[in-house]
Amino acid sequence: MPPKNSLGKGLGAIFSDLLDDVTQKPSFVLCGIEELVPNRYQPRKDFNLQDQKRLVASIKKSGIIQPIIVRKFGTGYEIIAGERRWRAAQAAGFKEVPIIIRDVEDLAVVELSLIENIQRENLNPIEEAHAYATLSSKFGLSQDEISANVGKDRSTIANTIRLLKLSDMAKNAIIEKKISSGHARALLSLESPEEQEHLLKLIIEKNLSVRETEALIHKKKSFSIKKDKKKKKNDVYTTDLERSLSAVLMTEVHIIHGNNKGSINIRFSTKEDFHRLVSMLMDIKMD
Repeated sequence: MPPKNSLGKGLGAIFSDLLDDVTQKPSFVLCGIEELVPNRYQPRKDFNLQDQKRLVASIKKSGIIQPIIVRKFGTGYEIIAGERRWRAAQAAGFKEVPIIIRDVEDLAVVELSLIENIQRENLNPIEEAHAYATLSSKFGLSQDEISANVGKDRSTIANTIRLLKLSDMAKNAIIEKKISSGHARALLSLESPEEQEHLLKLIIEKNLSVRETEALIHKKKSFSIKKDKKKKKNDVYTTDLERSLSAVLMTEVHIIHGNNKGSINIRFSTKEDFHRLVSMLMDIKMD
């Protein structure tokens, strides 16, 4: 892995000659557009259609002014920087594109690709979360190191990574900009994907603000706490009976009751245990 202090400085950290005076810039070569392949670890998955159309129109008019940075890959080249330009050139009908070839290690390519996209704010929140998670899991960077490299607070890094715990429906809603990251963080306080998706529909249907969403979640949790307390109060009256039945049947017994109805759950762990309990229950004589 390259030294940590080289990360987060952009492509100039390893392509310093690209930042020199224009007369000293390395010469580019023309390459068949089909010889290029995208970066295997490109974090950006969502290419805005309107932005891409504008880039295609610009390239049709003026050509590709900034060469695509690549490295050797098999019989062709892998893109390090410039995938949008490459895609736009394809859409514009170009057969060749200008490239600058560099010899760069795998890890440096991956790290720089992730960090460049994050710094340029080209990623939606879910893509950014995946990028941070990759830096952490694949390359062993701590959240403090990621924070220093991309210039964002550690709490921002942590909160963004947490977005990956959302349900798929909620993730898609963020990508499609139906909800904000603030809404998403509120949804994370709900335990199940079903709860998240139920509230998500309400947020979208009623156009709830982040504050309104948080208030709704707080109200729901307060109601659940009161319900649990009531349930615990009722359990006091059945605890002794559960213990007595468990002792007689020699297995775990739970009693669940509500308004004049409920159930008695008797646990068994083996086939023999099941037959033993059935036999005992069948032999019980009611007074």
